[in-house]
Amino acid sequence: MVIVDVKMVSGFIPIKQSVKQLQTQPQIQRTEVSTNHVLIYFEKLTSQNRHFSFLVEQDIQVKNLKPAVVKAYDYYETGE
Repeated sequence: MVIVDVKMVSGFIPIKQSVKQLQTQPQIQRTEVSTNHVLIYFEKLTSQNRHFSFLVEQDIQVKNLKPAVVKAYDYYETGE
């Protein structure tokens, strides 16, 4: 299983319903939402491109926004 961890840009929050709708896509097993992260669980990733999107809304105004990080990692991998 592979997890894609999407960190939210400061001041933005994910729209839970749009994240939940991702579960209708093939290979996506489940999703989790917190205030500043969205976790998307894939059965597996292959060499094929994967595209997905979800909605976010601005919760508070933040100046000098910095980019946010998206990570993909193996759920079962315990080492660095």
